[in-house]
Amino acid sequence: MVDALINLIDAILGNPVVLSILAGAAVTYVASCVVKPYKICKACNRSKESHSKLYKGAFGPCRACKGAGHHVRVGARILGRKL
Repeated sequence: MVDALINLIDAILGNPVVLSILAGAAVTYVASCVVKPYKICKACNRSKESHSKLYKGAFGPCRACKGAGHHVRVGARILGRKL
């Protein structure tokens, strides 16, 4: 089983077309992380607020993004970009 998996990975990565597609995708992702390093906060949907479920009308800064409205993408974090 393990040998078959290793042979499959070797066959896929040994193909120059597949390698060029993977390299192109990696370069595109890194470039997009440099140009647009942030993603929208799913908890507040960029409103920067968290509404109370107990008291109607009460709100405060979003706990997930700490009131920023966005998060740093994983690729940008790997590249060293900070909030």
